[in-house]
Amino acid sequence: MYGFLSRHKHGLHWLHIGLVTGALFIVVPVIAWTGGGVPSPWRAVLVFGVAMVAWCQNIGLAHHCTHHLPRAPRWLGRFAARFVHALGMLPYTQARLAHRLHHVHLGTPLDPDRIGYESTTTVWKRLRYLLMIGPLRARFAPVDTSYAIDAMSAAQRGEHARRCRRDRHLVVATHILLLLACGLYYPVVFVALLVANVLSNMREMAEHGSKGTGVYVHIHVSPLGVLLFSTPGFWFHGIHHMDGSIHYLDLPLASRRFEIKHNLPYLQRQSAVAYLLTGR
Repeated sequence: MYGFLSRHKHGLHWLHIGLVTGALFIVVPVIAWTGGGVPSPWRAVLVFGVAMVAWCQNIGLAHHCTHHLPRAPRWLGRFAARFVHALGMLPYTQARLAHRLHHVHLGTPLDPDRIGYESTTTVWKRLRYLLMIGPLRARFAPVDTSYAIDAMSAAQRGEHARRCRRDRHLVVATHILLLLACGLYYPVVFVALLVANVLSNMREMAEHGSKGTGVYVHIHVSPLGVLLFSTPGFWFHGIHHMDGSIHYLDLPLASRRFEIKHNLPYLQRQSAVAYLLTGR
């Protein structure tokens, strides 16, 4: 039903990837090396602001790439997917497996991300998840995918392990390049990554949390939210969970036409911040 919507969107998807990559590897280094690379407070603030928005957008791109490779020759699309994950310090193969299991098992004990809604039933638990568990959890994904790996054949497990090792090497190589590009400002960029991750976890709580049960959620869109809580697709997460084949750039239009068919509650929320403070 929605396949025709995406035919003009693939160029915008690549532009989005290019803008994020350019912000981190061109704009931030230009700012960092202005004045001979001597650190200054105003440059640090500017680097932090640009990097944080870029990281927030990159989280959305990485999420979409777990479902769909950018349209291109397969080797290029796969490398782009691995690269945007490596920027966020995520091994692509591991993250893709965990996220696809999350879609299949949303709201059940087999959901690898169930901590995202089971740990957010009170304000204190939401703050604890956001500030303590959140920054580490999303980057290094201590989620349980062992049952899926155990179900693989020996050859499949070996190939999965090989790809995970290759992804980890790419993560290290990518951040070495970022360190060389940003020089003394790399710690500022890394802090921006952690802050973007906290914002992402706040959004994730609002998308999935409802007294410890999984739900489909539509969060109302705001321009600031799109910048700091990541790409437009996240604001239509309930529709995305109902049909993961829809391109993230098509979700706003699809949400107006989508016939809701589900076995979980479908909620509409005003904002991720409101959910953090009120649970609504």
